[in-house]
Amino acid sequence: MHMRSVHSREIEATPASLGRLLDGLGGEDDRLWPSDRWPTMPMVLDRPVGVGAAGGHGSIRYAVEEHVRGERVVFRFAPGVGLVGTHRFDVERVGSGRSQLTHTLDARVQAKLVPVARLVRRYHDAMMEDLLDRAERETTGRLAPPSRRPVWLRAANALDVAIARRQGTLPTRAPRASGAGGALAGRLTQLAGVAVPTVLATLAGLHAAWALGWTWPGGSEHALAERVVGADELPPESAVWGMAAVLLAAAGLVASAARGARARTVRIAAWGVAAGLLVRGVVLLPSDLLGGLDTPFERLDLAVYSPLCLALGAGAATVLWRTGGARTSAAAARPAVAS
Repeated sequence: MHMRSVHSREIEATPASLGRLLDGLGGEDDRLWPSDRWPTMPMVLDRPVGVGAAGGHGSIRYAVEEHVRGERVVFRFAPGVGLVGTHRFDVERVGSGRSQLTHTLDARVQAKLVPVARLVRRYHDAMMEDLLDRAERETTGRLAPPSRRPVWLRAANALDVAIARRQGTLPTRAPRASGAGGALAGRLTQLAGVAVPTVLATLAGLHAAWALGWTWPGGSEHALAERVVGADELPPESAVWGMAAVLLAAAGLVASAARGARARTVRIAAWGVAAGLLVRGVVLLPSDLLGGLDTPFERLDLAVYSPLCLALGAGAATVLWRTGGARTSAAAARPAVAS
């Protein structure tokens, strides 16, 4: 699999002004890399930009292979990253007082990175657009309009930053390489460790609200029963409260596992949560499809309930598999993003 991505922008600035930004990459006064929007993954080089300078951002490692001062920097990915090839920056004059800054990623994706290559590409594209925004703002003093990142990516990045700040682990130097695949897996594990318990706790609250008489999304008890249980009547109030308690306990188990709980009983119970969610995610699909999707419950189950259970089950299993009890520390799980 080959990954090629080109991001380019014409800016009302001289090649010299853009070139100065380029030559400051990875240094203490780096004004080009968008560390303001990606504070958990600054670019850091072990010396000023020049052939042989090595470093990276996050867990992605590379070294300068070619450097023409003020015009071009070519980085080659280090072995083990999961990408075999280069990424480069070029500055060109395109007219009087106008220049073009271009970033080109050209690499072969190794097998271990293939499963997450599309996600890596989405993160990379967003980061490079942020970098071009910063180049424009630094050289012209204005930016209109700024690049827009997808909502899910902004949320994931904000959560990553919030977790790092709470743990006091915002990096000032690039961390040791673990490869793009491992870095992204660590990021996804950390996000799942927050998202899965949050969704389970929210569902617990929703069940409690139903037990107290709330009828959303039905409008009446009968309509609610049709939509959430596929029956004419809701289960007894005690059963609804019981399900709320089960979901809340499940949220606590997954959250404990995400924090590295080593107790055997906790991890076995959390695996039970993951298995239960996965089984729930598939067990009703045949009846939904054979029933012809004639009822509101069948349609909602196929579109929402079963996919949500599968996602939650897969997320919980990922957290448990990646943490592995004492095997993984919070520092080792701290994510990074590929360029």
